[in-house]
Amino acid sequence: MRKCGIICEYNPLHNGHVYQMQAAKAASNCDALICVMSGNFVQRGEGAILNKFERAKHAILAGADVVVELPAVFAINSAQDFAFGAVRILDALGCDFLHFGSEDGNIDNLTAFADFLAQPTEEFTKILKLNLDKGLSYPAAVSNAADKYFPDNVLKSPNNALAIEYIKAIKTLNSKMIPLTIKRENSYNGTELTKPFSSATAIRTAFYCGNKINDNVPDYMLKSLTEQAHFDNEKLNEFRHAYFSGLTPAVLKDILGVEEGLENRFVKYSGEASFAQMLEKVKSKRYTLLKLKRISVNAVLGITKDTMQVAKQTKPYYRILAIEESRLDILNNFSKCKNITPISGLSPEQKEIYESDIRATNLYSSLQKQKGNTDYTLPLQKVKREQTR
Repeated sequence: MRKCGIICEYNPLHNGHVYQMQAAKAASNCDALICVMSGNFVQRGEGAILNKFERAKHAILAGADVVVELPAVFAINSAQDFAFGAVRILDALGCDFLHFGSEDGNIDNLTAFADFLAQPTEEFTKILKLNLDKGLSYPAAVSNAADKYFPDNVLKSPNNALAIEYIKAIKTLNSKMIPLTIKRENSYNGTELTKPFSSATAIRTAFYCGNKINDNVPDYMLKSLTEQAHFDNEKLNEFRHAYFSGLTPAVLKDILGVEEGLENRFVKYSGEASFAQMLEKVKSKRYTLLKLKRISVNAVLGITKDTMQVAKQTKPYYRILAIEESRLDILNNFSKCKNITPISGLSPEQKEIYESDIRATNLYSSLQKQKGNTDYTLPLQKVKREQTR
């Protein structure tokens, strides 16, 4: 079975995602399109607009054959961790190709940049260290250091930067997956709607403002947003603010992402009037608002530095969120993959990682005043798509 993988969040799924799936199938000539998707919390350090099961269903309707969950420990952290976790799952599931969007659109350019970062020169390493010593965040420090070697620095564009992390992960894992890319035309962080493709950021912004998004998303996605309760991140912020008011530096020190005495700054400013005001006080060049939001999700989910270490050293597992009803043959194919474990046969170490996913689901549900434990109670979603490959 010829398999192509896509790494995604679909927060929410839009026309650009549908277009990419079509392009991935055409470029790879695959027999099965496999999506690894973030769960209920995403890399922005926020809750997804719709729950992971609903978003997985949308992915199947859009063209995916099966959707596998990216564990929370990887889904809500740095680009390096996000890419490593997702690429490792797709590789272990036997994917032949990895397809992704990028602003550059040239796989040779992206690969050359990834090769350089994988084996940097001594001078580059020195410049990088100087940038870090100045208090720059790691992504900013790397991008700044790369300017000297790559005048057209592709790292300055977010999808390029993530694409390079995907390629680096493929090389780190000695994977045989072939990377494929398609040029992304719209801005990843753009806030204005454009036809027919807009960023997920622009679509969420328009939706929350009460503006129409009909021209930018499939009908089934719009129907879900209209009929179902979407996640309220203000409730999450209130919860995070209250949660941090009860934490001690000793507890915070072990949380993934907390370094250089950051635990003391969190505790010092936890008495601010709101979560946003607390983060404004805590932030610095090194610790951007985005990074702090990610750390705060790690804190409420109990994801520590040890959690990440175990996750990287332990054999990966897969949890299927949805599958096209006529493609149950993929389940048989997955069962033959020896380098990954199905959710039904987890080791104690794998269970430790999976428990973070359970807590994420239950927190997400509780903030919506919905019943939790759906990871245990919801049966496998078998979704009918009108036209299947």
